[in-house]
Amino acid sequence: MSKGLAEQLGEHVPRMYRVALRIIADAEAAEDAVQEACLKALAGMKDFDGRSSLTTWLHRITVNCAKDALRSKCREDRPDCRRELGTLLSGLQVTPAAAAETRELSGLAMALLEKLPEDCRAAFALTQLDGYSYDEAGEIEDQPRGTMASRVWRAKKILLEQMKTHMDGRTKQ
Repeated sequence: MSKGLAEQLGEHVPRMYRVALRIIADAEAAEDAVQEACLKALAGMKDFDGRSSLTTWLHRITVNCAKDALRSKCREDRPDCRRELGTLLSGLQVTPAAAAETRELSGLAMALLEKLPEDCRAAFALTQLDGYSYDEAGEIEDQPRGTMASRVWRAKKILLEQMKTHMDGRTKQ
């Protein structure tokens, strides 16, 4: 007996949320984007033709909803998201110095990811953070594999330059 649509959709929600969170960098907005993606998936299920896997189709919808949410959200600082991340990470640390360094690095990483161009951020998050192959990410983004690889390369280059700039400024203080 095959699983019902709601059950299949429910199995994908945690990964959909992680994708949305990495694109939007706001926990509440990511939840909203996933809810919107679920509604669109349910409404559009009759149009799902099986050319791609259900996972790829759902994540493509999620990425689109997250990008829409990101576009509609003003570019304000998101201290609440950084605070939540810092709270989560601080419980894992052994020493106060290690906790402070991890909070600083995670805050920096989140800030640098937010500054990436939208196309690079999505490609980087899908491949480097969520573990999709370039081919799978290309299906989700509706882009060729080479485009995804190029965007990830560009994201890595930008991130490395920004980290170097940050570290250089830190050592001069």
